[in-house]
Amino acid sequence: MSITTNIIAVSLQITERGNESIKIILAILLLCAAIIALSKFNNSDLFRCVTKNFFQFKLLSNNLNNENRISFGTSILLNINFILSLTICFFLACTNFVSGNEALFYSLCLSSYLIIIQQISFRLATLLSGEHMLSEEIGILTKQIWHMGGLLFLIFALIWSLNQQSTLSFSVFYLFMLLTLFAYRYIRGISLCFKIGVKWYYLFLYLCTLEIMPTLMLYNLMVKDLAYF
Repeated sequence: MSITTNIIAVSLQITERGNESIKIILAILLLCAAIIALSKFNNSDLFRCVTKNFFQFKLLSNNLNNENRISFGTSILLNINFILSLTICFFLACTNFVSGNEALFYSLCLSSYLIIIQQISFRLATLLSGEHMLSEEIGILTKQIWHMGGLLFLIFALIWSLNQQSTLSFSVFYLFMLLTLFAYRYIRGISLCFKIGVKWYYLFLYLCTLEIMPTLMLYNLMVKDLAYF
């Protein structure tokens, strides 16, 4: 619960600054910290399990032993934290070029786009290839990346919200974090596809149309269309 205590302490400092949007962001981060604390209460080895699962390159459905499994309820909590933390980071990034309701609108659209694409891409690939094991494996991979990404984004969003004078630098680093997570997802996804035995042309179709193209569209929206830099 120490992380919750620390966020409450900095929340009092932010309140004195009188920045309404930052106070709201910090309140959401406090909620995220409470979610992580509840998840940690349900699973005492939560951080070790999340980290170990994140760096695992084996077939996931057959090699996740009981020691490293995360319960369904805890997984839901970690997914909620990921969605909230991701949206907050997008909101902080969007404040570079728009403000208020527009920044909120763009952040909700960007996070929704990313979440929907990652949820439907491997399901469409399964329908096209007929490899039902692909859906199970990539589904587990997506959860693992969300769990780790949510923890990283929560910490990053807290530091970012307390250092608004360097928001552009944080925005660049946030984009780098996103692209790194995407690249890691591709690498592990390709590794899993080879282990499953997915044919190369289905793999090419999956990567180009359902993973890489949506990522490039997201990058184009953030960097070019929205005059991000």
